[in-house]
Amino acid sequence: MGKVVTARRRLAFEGHNPTLGEVVGQSYVLAYTENVDQLVAALDEEKLNPTVIRATYTKEEEYSRTVRTFMNHLAAWKRAAEQEGYTLICEADFVPCKELGSFPTFWPHDDPVAWGYLYQGSPRILALIGREKYLRGHAAPLVAYVVNARVARLLCNFFDTEMAKRDPRVFFPFDGMLQWGAMARGATAFIPMHHYGEHGGRANPEHGLHGVRRAGEHRADNLAGPLHFLPQYCDGSQSTYRLVRAKERLFGFARLLANKWIVNTSVYPLSFSDKVEMAAVGLKRLLT
Repeated sequence: MGKVVTARRRLAFEGHNPTLGEVVGQSYVLAYTENVDQLVAALDEEKLNPTVIRATYTKEEEYSRTVRTFMNHLAAWKRAAEQEGYTLICEADFVPCKELGSFPTFWPHDDPVAWGYLYQGSPRILALIGREKYLRGHAAPLVAYVVNARVARLLCNFFDTEMAKRDPRVFFPFDGMLQWGAMARGATAFIPMHHYGEHGGRANPEHGLHGVRRAGEHRADNLAGPLHFLPQYCDGSQSTYRLVRAKERLFGFARLLANKWIVNTSVYPLSFSDKVEMAAVGLKRLLT
């Protein structure tokens, strides 16, 4: 496997735009009791070398569902920290687009702490980076993303820091804080022009109980292509799927019109022309 990954990485950096299949050495599917056969089959078809990591808990670990999910991601980060190249990590309810392995990478490869959200929930951008205009993004859901070993170690540090000061029995929206925590440690997150897959599951009920916006429900506003299989939330209905696609596209336009597509930070001072260009990118991603 190591030789294959090395060959892929060498090919990826020799003068052409690399694909996910060329830089991703392995994929981890995070699950508890869910049936992930379709997801594993899809990732296997895309040659992304999937492995399922099933969570187990002791009787003493009567933690909130969000903290348990945080622990599941930690298990994947620890493995990714020992791997060469990039690792794709996804939750059990991720539904990848067909041809995912041939989709282009969307982060600057000269940045050793760059990582990316394949799916972003409610995507926003902080800046357009470099001549290629990579989308320096912000997102909350960790439904599907890619990290390298260095970023994985930074995320492990984020876990240790946060859990040292929290009661694990209490609801903790770690995914909404993770991007800023990773950024504070030097990591830079990017997003593609279109979602590389869909969040196929239903919202964690803890989100609704704690007043999370839209009760934690989120879907892709614009997909990069057709999906490998119908998401769970559709209950087998193509009409429900089409309705969700239309509704989420409208949410995307509403986010753009409400000026919530662009995030102002002290890291990236933005001129008026920068914001106009970023808004144009936001419109383009919804129209194409």
